[in-house]
Amino acid sequence: MRRLTSVSASGERSHRVSVFVTLLMSYLVVLLIPVIVFGGLYSRIEKVMIENANNANMALIEQAKQVVDGRLDEMHLISRNITSHPKLDVLLKASTPQNGAENYSYYSFIQEMQRYRNSSSFITDFYVYLRESDIVLSPTLKTTSSILFSDIYGYTNLNYNQYQSDILHGIHLNRYMPVTEVGKGLNQKRMLTYMQTLPFGEKRNPKGALIMLIEEKQIAGLLQEIVKSNHGTIYIKDASGQVILSAGESAESSTWRTERDHPMLTVSTISARSGWEYISVVPEHVFMEKVNMVKRMAAGVLAICLAAGIAACAYMTYRAYHPLRDIIRFIIQAHPARDGEVRNEYEFIKSTMVDSFGKQTMMKEQLSRQTPVIRSNFLQRLLKGSVDESDMSDHAMAFMGLTFPYPGFAVALIELRDASGFIHNERESEWALIRFVTGKVAEEIHPYTAYAVEMEKNLVALIVNVPEPLENIEVGMHDWAEQVKQVIEQRFRTVTTIGISGIHIGPGGLSSGYSESQKALEYSIFTACQPILFYREMQQQTEAYYDFPIETEVKLINAVKSGEFDKVQDLIQCLYHNNFVRKSISPELGRLMFSNLLSTMFKLLNALNLKFEDIFGTAGSSIEHITVGGTVEELYEEVKWRFGQVCHYVRNQRGDSSSLLLEKIQRYITDHHDDTMISLASIAEQFNITPPYLSAFFKKNSGTNLTDYLAKIRIEHAKEMMRDARNTISHIARSVGYTSDVGFIRVFKKYEASRRANIRKLCILYHRP
Repeated sequence: MRRLTSVSASGERSHRVSVFVTLLMSYLVVLLIPVIVFGGLYSRIEKVMIENANNANMALIEQAKQVVDGRLDEMHLISRNITSHPKLDVLLKASTPQNGAENYSYYSFIQEMQRYRNSSSFITDFYVYLRESDIVLSPTLKTTSSILFSDIYGYTNLNYNQYQSDILHGIHLNRYMPVTEVGKGLNQKRMLTYMQTLPFGEKRNPKGALIMLIEEKQIAGLLQEIVKSNHGTIYIKDASGQVILSAGESAESSTWRTERDHPMLTVSTISARSGWEYISVVPEHVFMEKVNMVKRMAAGVLAICLAAGIAACAYMTYRAYHPLRDIIRFIIQAHPARDGEVRNEYEFIKSTMVDSFGKQTMMKEQLSRQTPVIRSNFLQRLLKGSVDESDMSDHAMAFMGLTFPYPGFAVALIELRDASGFIHNERESEWALIRFVTGKVAEEIHPYTAYAVEMEKNLVALIVNVPEPLENIEVGMHDWAEQVKQVIEQRFRTVTTIGISGIHIGPGGLSSGYSESQKALEYSIFTACQPILFYREMQQQTEAYYDFPIETEVKLINAVKSGEFDKVQDLIQCLYHNNFVRKSISPELGRLMFSNLLSTMFKLLNALNLKFEDIFGTAGSSIEHITVGGTVEELYEEVKWRFGQVCHYVRNQRGDSSSLLLEKIQRYITDHHDDTMISLASIAEQFNITPPYLSAFFKKNSGTNLTDYLAKIRIEHAKEMMRDARNTISHIARSVGYTSDVGFIRVFKKYEASRRANIRKLCILYHRP
């Protein structure tokens, strides 16, 4: 690179010229931008001026339209009052009056019309034509249509028949006739004619017409000031498109199209109320003189600016080249390079900057890789209360990518209860991925600002920054948590439970919020159907004691000792209903209650001299399960199952001893069936039990009554003795334990009634001498 500073004079000049030209061309291009803009502005001056004139004319036209529409509204109001007058309908149907009463009705209606006439100065005159009677009524007279046309309001461009067919008998709906000469002699005036068929809205068989006459100067006077200001002409079209009136210097002309010798500017507007179109036609020469003057001034200014700009570009290029040369020399001295690496100064600066920025980017990337670890550590310490608020500067927070714009804070703990739909091999990498996904999903869901931090293998904490007001924020927090849960469960097939703390002001309350969210999450063991839990709801719902009376514990112990499985299940179910359905208790009390139930079970095992391992296997597994715990339903089912196992074990053990006792009783009955004194009481005394217990025990374990069993044993021995023909009935009866043959016969018939052969043998023995 040394060669760049010690090149020959011609080489250095060559580089300097190329850079100088490049800079000069750049400045000239920059100069051309305003020149082009100015040229475009120059070409649009005429259009802008025309547009401004049109806007001015449009404003005047709008003003005229509003004024005329206001006067037309007065006329339409009078028209509606007349057409809806109740007397008009009677007059339209009436024929030529024959008496004074009928003439009075016309006079009365004329008085009404005089009242309407006095309410507006805009209308020159108006009259109502009654077709049935060919009568015309106005505020001042009553006449016929022919007299009205010939003497008062005749039209110079119509004869009577045309007047009658086009105006009186025609079908009109707010229709206007162009301004024309109306009247006779000195009273002849240019008037605008308004026509309305009677009755109003009739389209087939009109019975009359309402005609209103408006003198041209009434409307032209409203437009005169506008015409004077722009030296133009205003034309008015009705809704059908015909020109009904014009005012201005060229009002006599019926066209406003642009002529070759006299170009015009035209603007128009349409009234939404009347449907009239107002057209303003202004001669172009009125304002083009000012436009041309501005155009000449603009061309002169453009030429001067262009010359000054070229001179300034040359000077600025010369000044700009010297700093560039100094920069190149400094770079060459500070960063020597090999020959041939640089083609020109700009390329050299570019390569140097690329190298410098590359090193800077590499340093930022190395730092950014550590940012998540730093932020995670900071958030964990913040949740544990190990961060001083004074250390949370804006610079430090921005470095970690943290912003807390709102004063309210809450902590949400997301427990990944079942991730088997997402995790297949239980590898730590898979757990790390589902924790990362859970945190990112929660951070992206609006409307709250949230930051996630991984706490345990299946636990993700979220610091949620909530805006004011904070009074009813739990509704929004629940909706936010519901969205988070739905996304994680639907897209990533992971079942979650979310515990949310109360709202705290400032980051200093996050440690308390973290503790609250842990307690809310612990409460989930009692709410299997509630995946989102709030600490405040848990405080409101839980009570400070649980219901486990001593009487219930005694009943439970006795039922287990008796092996009564159904009764044991009912007692445990009643405890569950009283503590978890009818009311709510805290997680700690819930675990304590289930621990007490297990303690009762261990008392029973000790009292019955039973070993836990003989029934359940490994000792201590139940205590560990209660301590870790799942939902309250899982704990409930666990306790029910263990008490049921104890019941079954006790009943089975008791079943073996019962079988031995039953065999002893049956053997005793068989051996002493011939004893006439044997009875339920004697047998109970022999085995040291009560007679009721003996009766119930024998019935339960053998399926038959003890008395029936004794009778059947005696009958069987009697049948054996009956095979010997030498035995009499009395002898047999005494031999099997009966004191008389009558009792024996009665019992024998009872149990052997279906066997006729045995009955015949009994009869033979009974009748033997």
